Amino acid sequence: MVTVQLIVGQSDIDDQISALMRESTTLKDEKRMHAAVACLYKAKTLMLESPFVYTAEKWCKLPLYLQQAGMFSESMHEFQFLLDDLPRRVRRDTSLDDPNVDTLSRKQKRYKRLLDDDTKTIEAKRALAKKRQEKRVKP
Repeated sequence: MVTVQLIVGQSDIDDQISALMRESTTLKDEKRMHAAVACLYKAKTLMLESPFVYTAEKWCKLPLYLQQAGMFSESMHEFQFLLDDLPRRVRRDTSLDDPNVDTLSRKQKRYKRLLDDDTKTIEAKRALAKKRQEKRVKP
């Protein structure tokens, strides 16, 4: 019974994150970028606590919105956080430390592949934000 309640609680967190992500998109479409960013900060807090795996693209939504909201410095800070925190997230997402999940060599291969892929994705999104910013500041 306790396990069922825990699973429901975890699912609720994921539902909240999904709702916040959708709301941020709606707010962006309405040109309410600061409200959209506030939703994404809430989503980030929940994602950090969540047991679920989130794609690099989903993690990059906050820094991209920050740049679009005119908060370039904060955007770059968030991208750096994503890169710095990536090993911890990938380690958890690949169950690298759990001896009951798969073989160590297979987990290590998945860890390296996911770390490399997510690093490339984050770097590409950061480059996109920088390119957009350059266009914003040109006369």
